[in-house]
Amino acid sequence: MDIPDYIANAVQNSSESSPPKRSKSIGAASRQSQNNEQPAHKYLAYPTTTFEDHSSVSDIDPEYETDFTTPDSSDMPDDVEEFRDKEYPQLKGKVYMDHGGTTLYAKSLVEEFSADLISNLYGNPHSASTPSALAGHRVDLIRERALRFFNADPEHWDLVFVANATAAIKLVIECFKDHAATSNTPVWYGYHKDAHTSLVGVRESTKMHRCFTSDEEVDIWINSGGLGGPRARQLGLFAYPGQSNMTGRRLPSSWAGRIRKSFHKAATYTLLDAAALASTAPLDLSDPATAPDFVALSFYKIFGFPNIGALLVRKDSAHVLESRKYFGGGTVEMVIAVNDTWHAKKDVSTHDRLEDGTLPFHSIFALDHAMNVHERLYGPNPMKFISHHTAQLGKQLYDSLVGLKHSNGLPLARVYKDEHAVYGDPSVQGATIAFNVQHADGTLIPYEDVEEAADDRNIFVRSGSLCNPGGVATYLNWSPAEMKAAYAAGHRCSNPTQIMLGKPTGVVRVSLGAMSTSSDVQILIQFLDEVYCQNINEQRITSTMLLTPSAPLSPPATPGATGQLPPLNIPHALHIPTIPSGAGPTPSTAGSTHTPENSSWAATALPGPEPHQPVEPEKPKYPPFNPEDYIKMRKPWEEEFRKQQARQQQYNVAMEIKVREMEDASMLSRNPTPSVKARKFGRSVVNLLRTKSHFVEAPRIPPLPSSPLPPPESRDPREPVRNASNSQRSRRSLEKAQFQQNVDNLGL
Repeated sequence: MDIPDYIANAVQNSSESSPPKRSKSIGAASRQSQNNEQPAHKYLAYPTTTFEDHSSVSDIDPEYETDFTTPDSSDMPDDVEEFRDKEYPQLKGKVYMDHGGTTLYAKSLVEEFSADLISNLYGNPHSASTPSALAGHRVDLIRERALRFFNADPEHWDLVFVANATAAIKLVIECFKDHAATSNTPVWYGYHKDAHTSLVGVRESTKMHRCFTSDEEVDIWINSGGLGGPRARQLGLFAYPGQSNMTGRRLPSSWAGRIRKSFHKAATYTLLDAAALASTAPLDLSDPATAPDFVALSFYKIFGFPNIGALLVRKDSAHVLESRKYFGGGTVEMVIAVNDTWHAKKDVSTHDRLEDGTLPFHSIFALDHAMNVHERLYGPNPMKFISHHTAQLGKQLYDSLVGLKHSNGLPLARVYKDEHAVYGDPSVQGATIAFNVQHADGTLIPYEDVEEAADDRNIFVRSGSLCNPGGVATYLNWSPAEMKAAYAAGHRCSNPTQIMLGKPTGVVRVSLGAMSTSSDVQILIQFLDEVYCQNINEQRITSTMLLTPSAPLSPPATPGATGQLPPLNIPHALHIPTIPSGAGPTPSTAGSTHTPENSSWAATALPGPEPHQPVEPEKPKYPPFNPEDYIKMRKPWEEEFRKQQARQQQYNVAMEIKVREMEDASMLSRNPTPSVKARKFGRSVVNLLRTKSHFVEAPRIPPLPSSPLPPPESRDPREPVRNASNSQRSRRSLEKAQFQQNVDNLGL
């Protein structure tokens, strides 16, 4: 890889040059050519330097500063459009709208991280050599800096590095199970319906679990002191997402503190899945009294790189994680493996006990650079700026999307949102929108077809069930029986049947991020209008864009400027290429659309429809919706499920009877394991019973002279049955007496 000149100069001349001040974030009017600067990394000065030279940018150790990324607190971030061309060149000619999956990394992050690894020697932190001690010391400093990034005081919080948010969730439940086994306290688990699949999967680790179907249900549960939750002498864990990864709705942040204050019957801990929330919103853990006990997150959703995650642990709740049975390398002080099974765990901190094996220390170093670049690009409080920026774009996208109409007035999109969600208010809603596209007759367009059509135009969104089973069931109105029927018919998340029973099995999701711009929103809206509405909404889109305050488009770069990347080839949202005569209404792709350099933005106004060129309506790819066909498909499934339920119920009743019989037998049997003598005696008795010659015919008992019973004609019809049963009992008693006599005669 070719190292840029300003980084090479920083490595070679760092001992001679003085650190310059940071130039204002590469704005068109304020940025300077970086070739004229001589920035220097203090930690890049020599291959073997002391610990003090390898600290991170934090309040603890101000000597460690990446000079060309250290933010100046007096500078506010420039418009994203002004530095996006340079810092995110991978977006050239593309519109990326899947920041909920992962956001994008900046170019300077990769360059600085590369220069760091090229210029310094790092070893495994579990060794005592100078490179290893250097790596271990730097990991500790970055751990503390990452805590302060979330306003988490290291006095009250610890951070455990993991692979991702799912790994953090899995680590919590494993520790809970081991703690419950050690203290003989069963685990109760509760989760919210908007939870990611990784949170739902925790329920399989315990027999006692509950799904809360609404926020109101959670509030009632908290206000009641935990009724319907963990009982006395049980261990409770309640998990919920900070933001729905399907609809972007942000859940109440007060639940953790209220649970800690209200529950006294059973200890109940809270686990917050902050993977979606922390990507575009500040995560404030400054008050440990109201904060969750455990927080799971992924750093690549915040910075784009590195691909690691973290589990933030409130130290007052860390004792629940300390009973984990498994131990890996680096988590124990001593292990005896031969002739004994004793070991001693580390007791310095929580992360020392839980971080098994060698940490991904190179990725942790990249996290340090990622925080540097984030603060340089988006200001000293980057997440606050990103939250405000994405909230504005989210409102613009939502308003534009719901405004798209077919010629008959039917909305183009079915948008799925909570009734209390308000786009533009970051306290209750993130910059994520889930929707499905429909034809003018109301029939749905398969969501994967929409994603594919957008992908052909270099517009990248996500479609499917989004690993959110509760959200799909709630917003798409799927019952459990219908979901099982869909599975029986062949539907799979990895290979979906996009429309079944007249319902979609997934959605199209658009999620915005820090480097998203207003032009991205307009390009997406223009695509939907061109492809599915045949430009019916173009006049409304034009007026909306002219009236909507938004960030300006990227200005063309100055020809011949040194150190400047070529300008983005993203088209203006108002530009539509000329359709040649005889061609249909097929739109051009976003990547191929461009504006001539010598033309002004005003010259690219939307052209009106030509009167001599009628627009043919788009033919639907699928046959029209017929309810009778789906009813016919649905009836066999429902009948089969009823049969299965009946068979299952019969099986459950039979098993219950069998279990009760076994319990009764065990209660009556004093010695369930017979001795050898008892078995021999049993065999002899069986042989005697098989030999009929040992038994004499029972004498007939003469009838009584007088009977108090009524005459036969006046008796109840059930009376003969009773007489038969009485005679059978008397015959058995005679047989027992005769059998006992034979046993006595044989000397047994």
